[in-house]
Amino acid sequence: MKTAVEQNFITLNLSIMKKILIAISLIFIFNLAHAQDLVKKIPADAFAVATIKGDNVFKLMFVKDFNESFLGKKLLTQTSKSLEKEFTSIEDFGINLNKNMYYFNQVNDSITYNCFLIPLQDASKFEGLINNKNEKINTVNGIKTMVLPDSTGLMRWNDNTLYFVAGSIRSSFFADSAKSAQYGIKDIRYQNSYSEEAVTDSAVVDSTYSAEDYPAIPDVVTITEQPLKIQKKNSTQIKKKHHAVAAKPSKKKKAKKNTAKKATYKKKPVQPKEVEIDNYEADTVAKLPIEMETYTTDSVGESTGSYDEYLDYQNKRAEQEAKKKRLAIIWINAQADKIFNTEYESISSNKSYASSLDDKAIAELWVSSLQNAYSSIAPEFGTYGKANIMKGYGSLTAKLFMDQTSFRISTGLELAQEQVDSYKKIMNRKLNKDFLKYVDSEKAIGFMSYSIDTKAYLEEFPKLLKQAYGPILGTKMDDEMDLGADLLTLLLDEEAVSKVIKGDALFVVNGLTTKDVTYTTYDYDEDYNQTEVTKTKKETLPDFIFMFSSEDNRLINKLIKYGINKNRVSVNQNIYKIEEKKSPIDIYFMVKDGIVFFGSAFDEMQRISNNQFQGAISKQHKSLLANNNFTMLFNSKNLVGKIPDEELGGAENAQKLNSTLSKMGNLYIKSNPIKGNVVSGEISAEIPNGHENALKYLFSLIENASK
Repeated sequence: MKTAVEQNFITLNLSIMKKILIAISLIFIFNLAHAQDLVKKIPADAFAVATIKGDNVFKLMFVKDFNESFLGKKLLTQTSKSLEKEFTSIEDFGINLNKNMYYFNQVNDSITYNCFLIPLQDASKFEGLINNKNEKINTVNGIKTMVLPDSTGLMRWNDNTLYFVAGSIRSSFFADSAKSAQYGIKDIRYQNSYSEEAVTDSAVVDSTYSAEDYPAIPDVVTITEQPLKIQKKNSTQIKKKHHAVAAKPSKKKKAKKNTAKKATYKKKPVQPKEVEIDNYEADTVAKLPIEMETYTTDSVGESTGSYDEYLDYQNKRAEQEAKKKRLAIIWINAQADKIFNTEYESISSNKSYASSLDDKAIAELWVSSLQNAYSSIAPEFGTYGKANIMKGYGSLTAKLFMDQTSFRISTGLELAQEQVDSYKKIMNRKLNKDFLKYVDSEKAIGFMSYSIDTKAYLEEFPKLLKQAYGPILGTKMDDEMDLGADLLTLLLDEEAVSKVIKGDALFVVNGLTTKDVTYTTYDYDEDYNQTEVTKTKKETLPDFIFMFSSEDNRLINKLIKYGINKNRVSVNQNIYKIEEKKSPIDIYFMVKDGIVFFGSAFDEMQRISNNQFQGAISKQHKSLLANNNFTMLFNSKNLVGKIPDEELGGAENAQKLNSTLSKMGNLYIKSNPIKGNVVSGEISAEIPNGHENALKYLFSLIENASK
């Protein structure tokens, strides 16, 4: 039995522990939310998001190390020089280097936004980067805004977040006369017979059009008007350029001698004004004052009517472009207001985006879908832009990893289930294991391999063809597409073709050889009579072996027989040579043990034919080739000293290249097996001994290459 004192003590301890756990949970939740605050500001309809994870970056290289690196010193020196202020560390920029920085892209039918979200550590330090103190910074409720000098974007920030957004009106949007009229935009066109009809006023609005279908304009937006810069041309330049449209004096009449002062053209400045957009109407933007260069005359000198009309055309066109530009900054301002002041569904709720994240990556890129991206960037293609040409391809991801042994870029692409089924059949083949006997890892400069099931590819090809081109041709061509697919299937015997070419191949470069190559050129005498001359030059050519599997050699044997009869092929000890005088390299081939070999060296082909070839593949390369449908290797060290100095522009350039190559590790590219509905691949590079991690190694390569 517990005494009352013991019971009270236990109750008190439990109460204290409960409060501690609640406090820890609140701190954890707060930190988690605070760490994710910037991604929460990215709208759910963003179709591209890129992330740089500052915390992961500066785990590999401390800020002090970056400041003292070649790139760091260059960055600080150039920034100090351009801003006329001393910077000793990137921390002086005021950016929070331990948090994520984001770029995202938003596109609708009227405007494209390119946006950056950057965490701030010290807003006052960031403001010190604004070099031009004449730039107007508006402050509302602790949030500061500065419109860029060219009025194509703005920066907005508070104590912990910097938001930069740039936008551009899409030309396809104002190609629609109804939409143009809604915003008071006119289509200005120049014709040889310049008239009022040439300046098309899109004043008639389709009754079915609704302004709600397009980006909303805030009830009140205050912006600083910026001058629109137009390159001014003098009268001589414009007259020459538009001579074809200018009125020409009649040959029958003598031109009256002009003694009056020549026409000159001056800029009419309009002072920058603050423009308040209140209760937006269709013609509001059209009524805004415009600052631009205009052309006028200050003399009574003669000039052709068409020339003056052309100047008028230039001014009116510039006026409409200024309206579009002003409309863009209004929309940009409204978009920035939403990011800072509005609650909305963020990209973090997107399952595809959330599943693409990896805590170990130092940088990531996510694109919502290839079809969405294509549809967003290609409306100007008309029917082709609207076609579902990328149908079946989902989100695209790319991630950058760096550690103590390598750096790696991993990519992934989501596929529709129909495509997954097709690609799984096509990729259902491994590389011929006998290929591995002809790889020498210590000698090879590089290799590339692929393996697919030829029969499955030919069977799935009509389906993939229809998927790719069907959307372009439209549903009216469905019958023709089906007929073409059936005809292709009928003409091809998939089984027979797959026996001749099974679908796996390996290409190996074992070295480089410098040879004297003959070529034909022409010399010319003083009367330009040409004489054919044969000359020689040195060329560096690869020593290679290429091989592919074949079960049925009947077609190959017929091709060999045909080549011999036509003197295009010669034979020596069962090794064939392609007789082509214009080829800079000798090419030999033979068939052995179900493999068709091609090579550049006769003695190497002999060793393969006589079973005397000594291969020595490493375990790593063996695993790479055996387990992936596509692979590529580049061994930079085996290339050192193989390229003549003359081909690199001299001994100094050759020494610099060889020094860089000697410090590089192996580069690999490979595809991964399809996992779920994602097809993926990787690019990776090894880190040589003596380097702490991939990031510092990369910095050392950049510094070495710059010397």
